[in-house]
Amino acid sequence: MFISQRAGWPTLWLAVLLSVLLSACGGDSSSSRHDNGGEPPVAETQGFTLAVLPDTQKYSRYSPERYIVQTQWIADHYEQEEIAFTVHLGDVVDIARAPAEWAAAREAMQILEANAATPYSILAGNHDVLNSGQNDDVRDLANEPFLQHFSPTLQAGNFTTFQGADDTGFNSYHIFEGNGREYLVLALDWRVSANTAAWAQHVLDQHPNLPTILTTHQLMNIAGDGESAIFTEHGAMLWDTLIRNNDQIFLTLNGHHHGEAMMVAKNDFGRDVVLVVVDYQSGFWGGNGMMQLIRFNETDNLLQFRSFSPWVAAMPEEERRPQDELSRWEFDVPMHFGSRFANFGDNAGADEPGNIDGTEAYWILDRAHMLTSTDGSVRFADASGNGNAMTLTAYNDPQGDMSAFFEVIDDSALFGFAEGSARFKGSNADGGYYLMSAGASLLFETSAAGKRGYLPTYTIEAIVRLPQGWMPARNQWSGILNHRPGITAVCTYHEVTCGGGDASLALNVSSLKEFQWVSTSQNGKGQDNWSWEVADEYWYHIALVNDGERVQMYVDGSLVMRTGVDTQQGLLVQPGEPWSIGINSWNGSPGNLFAGDIAEIRINNRVLPQSEWLYSQ
Repeated sequence: MFISQRAGWPTLWLAVLLSVLLSACGGDSSSSRHDNGGEPPVAETQGFTLAVLPDTQKYSRYSPERYIVQTQWIADHYEQEEIAFTVHLGDVVDIARAPAEWAAAREAMQILEANAATPYSILAGNHDVLNSGQNDDVRDLANEPFLQHFSPTLQAGNFTTFQGADDTGFNSYHIFEGNGREYLVLALDWRVSANTAAWAQHVLDQHPNLPTILTTHQLMNIAGDGESAIFTEHGAMLWDTLIRNNDQIFLTLNGHHHGEAMMVAKNDFGRDVVLVVVDYQSGFWGGNGMMQLIRFNETDNLLQFRSFSPWVAAMPEEERRPQDELSRWEFDVPMHFGSRFANFGDNAGADEPGNIDGTEAYWILDRAHMLTSTDGSVRFADASGNGNAMTLTAYNDPQGDMSAFFEVIDDSALFGFAEGSARFKGSNADGGYYLMSAGASLLFETSAAGKRGYLPTYTIEAIVRLPQGWMPARNQWSGILNHRPGITAVCTYHEVTCGGGDASLALNVSSLKEFQWVSTSQNGKGQDNWSWEVADEYWYHIALVNDGERVQMYVDGSLVMRTGVDTQQGLLVQPGEPWSIGINSWNGSPGNLFAGDIAEIRINNRVLPQSEWLYSQ
């Protein structure tokens, strides 16, 4: 069937199309993933499939038959493959002013429009608009070919999944059902304006409980290694203004950049967002019919990706050339659908084994809990799900590369849940970095003065290690965990008679290399708790346990000698004031940087039995 001249295209197209139609009526039904005539097998897991059409521009211009075979395959196999929805990623055509290309695109997409059970979303890429440098809200809408051929009115007339569009008509949204669950699809323009971002936010606000797939033409690019996904400038804007702070967005898909790459990012709630770029237009015959299938496998809690060419599948295997690639880029991404889609923004720590009942804040300082940023900033999720993310903050103007003062390493203790730790390498003289949170949710209960900020009982834990050659002159009285306001400020706020310039709450390393616990309680400032002189290069677990009457310090499960001396009824803090990891404070001003490694810190409002301590995990 090899035909190299354009004059032979109709013959090839009819042969391939006939083969596709015949395969829909019969063929091998083997369950092997690579059998079934080279096509994906009949689904054997609970879930559904999302079909993805990346950049069809070369088909519309040079090879409409390949475009038609793609949509015909979806139309013929949607029941067998449980294809619930199809998304087009833009660059529908190659030349926006070429009517023949739009006619070819309409012919292909009308195949899906003929059946209400094969809905799709579509958006404009840079090749689909008259001026690709314009944002979507400044175009002459009356003259844009995309709106003439794929208007919101047309979409609304074809599919009940279509829910609406913005004022420009270039941005729309659908709601479809897959395996009994509703999903929202945001189909956004090639150049999203501030008005469009606001419209998209309104759509999300109107459907706060729907897991959302965001599609656009350009979001992620592909790095020089040909494998890693990186943000484009436009993608960074979408991440920072729309994606990272809307927990319901769990998957983004874009084309534009030639090739394929994927990133699993962490949003502001510490939960996964899968970011995918896929575009085969630079390949043989503009992609040779290659599209993508995403299986939502709810049996095994996986998103299963596979790029597949129905054009090649329809060709007899003996007639395929080396460039006739049947499938590629096959991989799985874990996705625990039930918990990922539960209580968006409120239950982000549900999957964390260390997020036990009563956890108020929980910081795991490894790579897996770093929130994704587009500007190089370092932030760690609050694994409790309560939103108290920690942000890396400079102190005393450190000079040079950040890695000289702070880095995330893969080493951690043999206990706890961290798979790495944060290494702090600064000093008071040279400066450095620490982590800070506004602690917005650390309001606790109401004190005797009627003010929020009282924790009647608690267990606070930290897993830390001091470096070899730790020197008092560089890091004495440094803070592991700190609540910044001084004792006087907190006592005044809660109308308790006490005072002092020390931090109202601090777990420190003293000048004698002891762990020190300073706290302010409902009955005032009690005596500090002290460990023995600790060793370098050794992972310690520290637990501060207050039963409502006194606080006691444990190190590696052993009660220390100088602890629980007097009555200390719970803990008082000042809501809204900063919490820090890696620095101390005096009279409300930060100072005394920590040197060493910190893997985990957890604040719980209960007296935990030792069996629940991080030391026992």
